[in-house]
Amino acid sequence: MDDIYIEKYQNTDFKAVIALLVQSFKSKFCRHQKLSNNDIGNILYASWHLKSDDTAYLHFVAKQNKKVVGVILIRCGKIENTNKNIPIVSLCRRYGIYNVIMMYTKMAMLENHKLNEGECYIEHIAVNGTCRGKGIGMLLLQHGEQALLDRGYTSYTLAVAGGNPAKHLYSRFGFVDIKKTKSHLKGYLIGESRWTIMQKVYNHE
Repeated sequence: MDDIYIEKYQNTDFKAVIALLVQSFKSKFCRHQKLSNNDIGNILYASWHLKSDDTAYLHFVAKQNKKVVGVILIRCGKIENTNKNIPIVSLCRRYGIYNVIMMYTKMAMLENHKLNEGECYIEHIAVNGTCRGKGIGMLLLQHGEQALLDRGYTSYTLAVAGGNPAKHLYSRFGFVDIKKTKSHLKGYLIGESRWTIMQKVYNHE
């Protein structure tokens, strides 16, 4: 893994990160919809306005030969409402009202977590399919953990689908189950009805 390194997300990584997210979460985005990888990518590209200097997030990428092969996005503060900048009308005309509404509904459901004081929440963590099994996920978790500890945060939280094998990685890293949920709506929309909230708590004393 000597040629794999972690660095802070830069705005120039945007397209590569979008492509990685499409690859990693396509099965959820496409459920009950007929959208190509390019369609999903274009909707995300037009909707996501996260910048490298956004203080509400900790955002890192894993790279190999200067190519993005992994990403972790950690929400640690209040986010500003940027919906006014999303070209909803043009997206609906191009991809259909149904597809756009479904996409935004799924995105909202996957990101629906209210932060407690001192808490950071992993919005997503993804690794290129050809690079899995190389410890990149662990490196991203470690890098994110060090960043949040440096800033004085006290807990690291994530949500994992019931059948996701990555849960074993999170357990090895020190996350423990704190809540299990079941949502028939999530099951219908994104194919996963059972979810586990996991958390790792730190003592700064």
